[in-house]
Amino acid sequence: MKILVCDTSNQNASAGIYEDGRVIAYELSFETRTHSETFMPLVHRVMEQAGLSHSELDAYAVTVGPGSFTGIRIGLAAVKGMALAAGKPCIAVSSTEALARSCENATATSGEETLMVPAIDARNNRVFARVLEDDTLKTLIAENAYDADDLALKIKNMPEVVYGTRRQVIVVGSGAEVLKNAFEKNKIHINLYCAKGIAITPKGVAEAAFAHPELISARDVKATYCAVSQAERLRKNDAKEEYKIRPATLEDVGRIMVLEEEGIPHPWQKNEIEKLITEDNKCAFVTEKNGHLACYIGCDIVLDECNIGNLVTEEEERGKGLATAILKRLLEYLKDRGIKHVYLEVESTNLAAISVYKKCGFRSYNIRKDYFGTNRDAILMDCEI
Repeated sequence: MKILVCDTSNQNASAGIYEDGRVIAYELSFETRTHSETFMPLVHRVMEQAGLSHSELDAYAVTVGPGSFTGIRIGLAAVKGMALAAGKPCIAVSSTEALARSCENATATSGEETLMVPAIDARNNRVFARVLEDDTLKTLIAENAYDADDLALKIKNMPEVVYGTRRQVIVVGSGAEVLKNAFEKNKIHINLYCAKGIAITPKGVAEAAFAHPELISARDVKATYCAVSQAERLRKNDAKEEYKIRPATLEDVGRIMVLEEEGIPHPWQKNEIEKLITEDNKCAFVTEKNGHLACYIGCDIVLDECNIGNLVTEEEERGKGLATAILKRLLEYLKDRGIKHVYLEVESTNLAAISVYKKCGFRSYNIRKDYFGTNRDAILMDCEI
């Protein structure tokens, strides 16, 4: 069976052509641009390298999560479109299984004595993870969204760990550091290796697909977000807590970068965000609840005028008024600084953002054709305060 394997479930994107487990062509990309810009060109390059047309494929394999909400949707939409157009079936692949199959145990301890934990950082001290036998890849703790402390304690209390049959734990993926901290915090002493730099590779996706080659219609492929339990837990534990708006600090830069990368096509670089926080002619605010940032806004100030750059809200928290609240807070701050005019550009199709800006007193005064790209116009808006 000849399949195109694809992954966009996390920061990197990849695609490859495999035939009965043998690689024909593949590419792994760590570009900072969003998957919506990079993924399909990547697929085209792989297909050209393999010298194949889509009609020559037998199926498409795609990671369905858990992982980045936006990334998963981009990959699924693209693969489902290709599969439907070519009249080919799909294979749904778990991101955590693909992650586990993307690496090998290079330690001195054998696989028979090792637990493998593929873990993806889900933020707020949570990970998307599962626990497997390293030698057989049999699942011992099911894939789900876990509080890192809870998962560390679950691993500690596993019979395989208690009785020493599995005396080593290897955690791989972006959630490795989170779990490492959880083991240390809970004083769990175990032979632990962490490799946070391990990413999902085409090889990992292909191995998972050939291990579970269940062919389904592209229409029936669904995402596995594993995030409902996280949202429910946060609401349950923090029901009396409200988001607070405060000036951004350098400690927020990492989280702001995540919001940028998941929320807008052309995210700012780390040094640009740091300047928003440290330079006098710039400013940034964030919304926070128990250390979790869900929204941020940044701007540049010149004399008595201000230009708003990016206003980004975490997808799970959209529609709750966070964007409106943080924009009003920024306008209050700017007014106190003697700013009289505030400007911004917004894509003409971003109706939700336009509604927020109008609610806060902004009006449209011009249009820039193709400002954000071909057929992506910018509406210029301003507000007097």
